[in-house]
Amino acid sequence: MRPNTWEDWYSRKEGTVEPEIPRLEELLELESAPRVLDFGCGAGRHTVYFARKGFEVYGFDASEAALGQAAKALEREGLQANLRVWDMTEPLPYEDRFFDAVIATRVIHHTYVENIKKIAEEINRTLKKEGYLFIQVSAFSPEEKSEPRQKEWEFEEPEPRTYVYTGGEEKGIPHHHFTKQELLNLFKNYSIIDFHSKTEHYRGFCLIMQKKDEEK
Repeated sequence: MRPNTWEDWYSRKEGTVEPEIPRLEELLELESAPRVLDFGCGAGRHTVYFARKGFEVYGFDASEAALGQAAKALEREGLQANLRVWDMTEPLPYEDRFFDAVIATRVIHHTYVENIKKIAEEINRTLKKEGYLFIQVSAFSPEEKSEPRQKEWEFEEPEPRTYVYTGGEEKGIPHHHFTKQELLNLFKNYSIIDFHSKTEHYRGFCLIMQKKDEEK
């Protein structure tokens, strides 16, 4: 997205979290799991939420401006989190099995399938056994003939179900729309806790999973 688009998005979402986040918090508290990664944290609404609850929180984003907003939000409440600028398509700068939970909200679908597969591998690498994963992505909609929502903008489809707008606020940004099976195939060694596509906040797949044995 263009910088002004991000700023508008952040201002509308500031102080709110996705409806599934309290459920994830409950699961983490039951497991006494303290370390959370906010994958593509943006301006830090989920980073602040978990830091406020006493978790050890890490977050990264490709946008320095977004991270600046996240740092200010933490500072206003006297909270701390480990923030850094990072490109999600690069290997993550964290040790193996480092996190008890990874949150990736509306982020991993903003690239191409080859990168998404690598991202899934990195999430799996850095998440502990029995750790939790919350994913929110765009969903493929057969009734819409696979077209993206902003139909007034022209777009290209360089690979199946990946759309790149050629105009508008999100010009040049990939939007991959997942099928359910495609998403589940990325995380085969996980058990599903919640999977749905109906939320007032977002039309797409929302998935909470728990990591089991390492993939063989």
